[in-house]
Amino acid sequence: MDVSSQGSVFCQSWWLEAVGNVRVLACFSGDEVVAGIPLWQEKRFGIPVCMMPKLTQTWGVVMRPFEGKPVTVAARETRLLRAFATRLAQHALFFQAFHPSLPNWLPFYWSGFRQTTRFTYVLDDLSDLSRIWREMSTSTRGQITKAEKAGYALVPCGIEEVYRCESLSYSRHGKVAPHSESFLRNIYQAAQEHKSGACFAVVDDQGKVHSAWLLVWDRQRTHGLAGGADDDARSSGAHSLGVWRAIEFASVRSQGFDFTGSVVEGIERFNRNFGAKQVAYNLIMKAPTLVQCGLQLAGKL
Repeated sequence: MDVSSQGSVFCQSWWLEAVGNVRVLACFSGDEVVAGIPLWQEKRFGIPVCMMPKLTQTWGVVMRPFEGKPVTVAARETRLLRAFATRLAQHALFFQAFHPSLPNWLPFYWSGFRQTTRFTYVLDDLSDLSRIWREMSTSTRGQITKAEKAGYALVPCGIEEVYRCESLSYSRHGKVAPHSESFLRNIYQAAQEHKSGACFAVVDDQGKVHSAWLLVWDRQRTHGLAGGADDDARSSGAHSLGVWRAIEFASVRSQGFDFTGSVVEGIERFNRNFGAKQVAYNLIMKAPTLVQCGLQLAGKL
């Protein structure tokens, strides 16, 4: 639903087709869909789990805007959310992140769901790039200027370079990328077909790739969906330059830029230094207490 404040690129039909096996639970008024929620399910240890595909930042209930007095709008929203919560409570294991514009998860609480908070960083308004530049940290501006003087440049690249740089970034934290290259390629190809995605790399004067990104967008937000950098890019400023060029690229396509979040301290600081504001959103869960405790111990929640 393009008119919904909860709508995002992750709810576009091409995205749902790219990640595969998505159903939509919808609420109708006559022949008109007034609300819906995407659902994706896979089995873990033989147990069906209703969760979210990789790289999908938020879903949640997507509703058409309601008209009327605030009290009337709030009552209708609560009734709709209560109906969805009652239906979704039939899942033994449910995990889904709701869009930041839908903070009301109370009807889900009434139906036995729990919540934890996730964060992303967002530049809301890209209309004045000079203002964004001024509001960056001094160190980030210095890194960008340093990389420019050293001759680093932004060029189009393939998805394989994005995946390689992403894997390097994960390996520095002792982890592996949470998805395959083929999965990333499916999303990239679908985004390209719908003029909603592009890959870029930062190269030195020898043409060596030091940082690469996959961007996806709609009119509201451009998302830095996947990417990373090698060790040289962190000291040379190439990574900061790449993000700044991505923000410039986004400014003619979207109203805002979403860094697509991380709770890793170093990544959070890097994003915040671009002047982005912290935005919280709800991860809604339904699972036995022992399962939730196990996920928290494993760092999954």
